[in-house]
Amino acid sequence: MTLKESPNNLAQKKQGTERIVRAAFTRLSQRQIFHGARAKYLYELIGWVFRNETDVRFMNYGYCDDRIEAALQLPEAAEPERYPAQLYHAVASQARLSGQRVLDIGSGRGGGTAHIHLRLGPRETVGCDIAHQAVAFCHRVHGKTAGLRFVQGDATALPFADAEFDAITNIESSHCYADRPAFFRQAHRVLRPGGALLYADFTRPGCNPVDACGEIVAEIAEAGFRMLLVEDITARILAGLDADDARRQREIGRRFPVGTRWFAHLWAGTSKSWIYRDFAEGRRAYVMVHARALPLKPLPASLSAEMGQQIAAPTSAVA
Repeated sequence: MTLKESPNNLAQKKQGTERIVRAAFTRLSQRQIFHGARAKYLYELIGWVFRNETDVRFMNYGYCDDRIEAALQLPEAAEPERYPAQLYHAVASQARLSGQRVLDIGSGRGGGTAHIHLRLGPRETVGCDIAHQAVAFCHRVHGKTAGLRFVQGDATALPFADAEFDAITNIESSHCYADRPAFFRQAHRVLRPGGALLYADFTRPGCNPVDACGEIVAEIAEAGFRMLLVEDITARILAGLDADDARRQREIGRRFPVGTRWFAHLWAGTSKSWIYRDFAEGRRAYVMVHARALPLKPLPASLSAEMGQQIAAPTSAVA
């Protein structure tokens, strides 16, 4: 027998959630909300509030590209989150992942990690996220998929061995990290020489977006990577947000108590949020990167030649 909660109990729960979110994030700047320890607390809270919402599997702003939209066939149940899925597809398709060991850092609710595993053919895909609630959700929702697993871990202190992976994806996550250069160094450590870093994120607030993109590229290079592609994809992110705006606003109205919707609009990047206006008015950029891990020590000649061939002819699905 299933017991249903009374309307009064549900209303009290919603009010409690509203108080928690308000207390945690009132008067914080946009950088403070999505940065460091507060970001971890935020995503643990979101994971708990949405622990039973199995239809919410992505947490990114989405991506609109006619070529991908025409080619990417999704099951009917996944169509509502098409634009977030397309962002993962665009970034991960920059390199050939078939038969590879792939690590998705900042895997969140696992929708993107599962998309990579089911549609791009890795031999094994591992999702890693700092939020315990997110990893628990992924175990429940994605745990039966062969070759796909999820672990809890910090992007700046990854719980993996050196040279364990062939490729790393990191999508709309690094803006939360207290030490982004440390993350890039960790990514280099766990990649084999020649392994691919497939990265996308937006620039920090209050900074010239060109300069901020330059900071990201410099940090990646300093960690031991060779840059193969750096692309400003802000226009496609905005197009994805526009195409998905009605759904996002509708879901906010359905899932969030009234007093927390101001925050939900920011988190979801709706047209009512300041992050949307920053993109639209040129105060921030969204950058996509494909880089290859260079060896920190000289390689034997045979391995060096093989790695050189891989770097010289990367596979890219996005011009």
